[in-house]
Amino acid sequence: MDSLKKLNRYLREYKGTILLGGLFLTASNFFLIWIPVFIRRTMDEVELLTDDYSGEFTSVFQVLFSSEAGVVLAYNSLLLIGTVLMYGILLFATRQTLIVSSRKIEFDIRNRIIDKLFKLPQRYFASNKSGDVYVRATEDVARVREYFGPVLMYTINTFTRAGFIITMMVIVNPELTFWALIPLPFLSAFAYWVSGFINKYQLIIQNQYSEVAGRAQESFNSIRLIKAFNREDYEQDRFEEISDSYRKKKLKLDLVESLFHPTLNLLIGASVVIVIWQGGLMVIEGVITVGNIAEFIIYVAYLTWPVASLGYTVNTLQKSLASWERIDKMLMEPVEIKDDREKMAEENIEGEIEFKNVSFSYPGAEETALKNISLKIEPGSKVAIVGRTGSGKSTLVNLIPRMFDPTEGEILIDGVNIKKWNLSQLRDLVGYVPQETFLFSTTIKENIAFGVKDASMEMIEEAARHAQVLDNILDFEKKFETMVGERGITLSGGQKQRTAIARALIKDPKIIVLDDSLSAVDTNTEEAILNHLNEKLSGRTTIMISHRISTVKNADIIFYIQDGSIIEHGSHDDLLATKGYYARMYQKQLLEQELAQI
Repeated sequence: MDSLKKLNRYLREYKGTILLGGLFLTASNFFLIWIPVFIRRTMDEVELLTDDYSGEFTSVFQVLFSSEAGVVLAYNSLLLIGTVLMYGILLFATRQTLIVSSRKIEFDIRNRIIDKLFKLPQRYFASNKSGDVYVRATEDVARVREYFGPVLMYTINTFTRAGFIITMMVIVNPELTFWALIPLPFLSAFAYWVSGFINKYQLIIQNQYSEVAGRAQESFNSIRLIKAFNREDYEQDRFEEISDSYRKKKLKLDLVESLFHPTLNLLIGASVVIVIWQGGLMVIEGVITVGNIAEFIIYVAYLTWPVASLGYTVNTLQKSLASWERIDKMLMEPVEIKDDREKMAEENIEGEIEFKNVSFSYPGAEETALKNISLKIEPGSKVAIVGRTGSGKSTLVNLIPRMFDPTEGEILIDGVNIKKWNLSQLRDLVGYVPQETFLFSTTIKENIAFGVKDASMEMIEEAARHAQVLDNILDFEKKFETMVGERGITLSGGQKQRTAIARALIKDPKIIVLDDSLSAVDTNTEEAILNHLNEKLSGRTTIMISHRISTVKNADIIFYIQDGSIIEHGSHDDLLATKGYYARMYQKQLLEQELAQI
């Protein structure tokens, strides 16, 4: 199988450790089989000593404490203790090699997945659910690890232990061995069927649990909205409905699992009964000793898990391979945007941007988001992009740092196609404040310093000052050490936007893109931020997207986009003079301001 071959490649790096673990496990089973032998020998020797001293001693205790019996028992006890000790030490060594290796392989696979995810284009995340990506990087990796850990260990354990034990049983008595092994194939078949059923239902329950977790996460993320609309009872009912479905499926699985162990013990008990019955007849006939019966009972107990684990191992292997196929499919995704170019000299970068006949369509979308866009932005200029919601403004600026690549045409920075730029350098060149503000669940300080390694406190404070959020931060009890909560929930919309602007400014980029990043602040704060930005970004290429004319009116050039095409461009005064779409948008906003004042 191709999947199995690909999985086995991960064993190469740890093959020495895994082989050593296999030797430890084989050796531990070798010592294990001698435990019943010493127990049998002790019982038989005590029985003989009892017969020899039957006329002299009146109780077993007297026999045990006779000098000869004491020597025999002490000798056998020391052998037994030594054997058990060696078995335990080797079993510990087995887990420290095989299981630890499986954890290291799990670590390698998970890191490879994360590395791959960071390299995959935005197209992949647009066409795949985030929950599915998350499961592949977590649950699927955990299932794959079971192949390198439990599956490998149980396979070695089954064959070595069964081989040793059956050999010893045949040496003692082949006929009793046959009778003792009769129930074990049924036990293995039953374990295979039950483990298959359990695995099947585990997948169903896991999917159901994902829905429960997803519903809970959605409710927690939108808790303000739920409270504002007084929909707590409605959300509670929705959660109870999906949670009840999970409960019923889990109870069905619990019922099967609760029947599994009693049935397993019943089959084991049947084997023990057969051994005692047939062994008893053989003892009467003088073929074997009572100690042999005890020896066989212990051997049967030792065989139980290896035989039962056959079914578990096969099902776990199937589950691991299924998860690996999902992971491998993601790992085989082509990396469309590669970071394999040489970096350009920083002092030669000016920040000129040019779109040449650029068109773009989102994956799976029927409509074209951008249509034959051609524009040129001079280095150090201030450019604004306006238009209705859904016209393609954000799509346009997302192409600059190569979040997506154009379907047609090309984008140039300083006359060089961005596909020929080193990707890391290109994205360091651009300071991007997205329309949807995202803050990490950490301190304000770490959020602002996110894009700069080893940022000083002075740099962080300066960026916050230029973004007009410094005073707000200093008002907090812990100031820059304030935790913002998940997705910045503890900050207001305006504070989040300004923190995101500070995060972009601290990079000191050659090009900065503000994608409607002042929508949540009032006009006075907006004006103060713009004044600071004019000071901070002097000589930097600035692209602003906004619905407010007040934000963009001082731009050197304004582009008006509609349905993915640029239909107007020019300065604020020029566009007003044309009395087109931009002018109508301006007049509408003036009217709204007058009505608000009234």
